[in-house]
Amino acid sequence: MQNNNKKEKIIDAMQRLMNKKSAQSISVSDIAKEAGIGKGSIYYYFETKEEIINSVIERSHAQIIESSKRLISDPDLDALTKLQLIFKACRESSLELSRQESMNFFEKQQSALLHRRYVEIMTENLCPVVADIIRQGNTEGCMRCATPAETAKIVLILLTVLLDNQSAQTHPEQTNKTLAALADIFEKSFDIQKGYLDYLRI
Repeated sequence: MQNNNKKEKIIDAMQRLMNKKSAQSISVSDIAKEAGIGKGSIYYYFETKEEIINSVIERSHAQIIESSKRLISDPDLDALTKLQLIFKACRESSLELSRQESMNFFEKQQSALLHRRYVEIMTENLCPVVADIIRQGNTEGCMRCATPAETAKIVLILLTVLLDNQSAQTHPEQTNKTLAALADIFEKSFDIQKGYLDYLRI
C-alpha cells in the first residue's frame, strides 16, 4: 500500500507541476521536490518522465474506461445499447480533456503530444470492449461484421480523433456532419437498421 501511495504522490506532483508549466520544462528533480521524495525513488516506479505523463492521462480517464469495460458483463444490455454507451463514454472522456485544458492543465507546447496519447490510451483500452460488443451484435443478429477486432480499432480511432477537437481541429458543426456520415457508413457496412445510430447524428 505504501508503494502505491508513493507512486500516486509522483503522479499527483506531476499533475500539479503541469498546471503551472509545460511538461518539457519539468525535470525529474522538480517532480521529486514537489512530491517530497528522493529523486531515486521516482526511477523505481517510472523509467522516464514520459511514463509519468502517460500515467497522469491514464488516471484522468481511468473511471470512464473501467465503467466501459464493465458493460460487457451486463447480461441485460443488448449490443446496440452497449455501442451507444461506448460512444457516450468517448464523448465524456473528450469533454474531460477539454475541461482540463480550459483549467490550464495542458500547456500549448505539450498539447499535441498529450492529445495523441489520449487517443492511443482510449483505443488501446476500449478495443477489446468494442470488439466483444460487435461479436455480441453478430450473435444477436442486429449487426454483421466479419472482423470485430480490426473494425473496433478503426471505429475507436475515428471516434476519438473526431471527438477530440484538439486533434481534429474542426468546427463543431463540421464534426457533427462527419459523425452523421460515420453513422451512415456503420449502418450500411454492419447492416444495422437505419435510425439505431441516430445518437451519432448530434
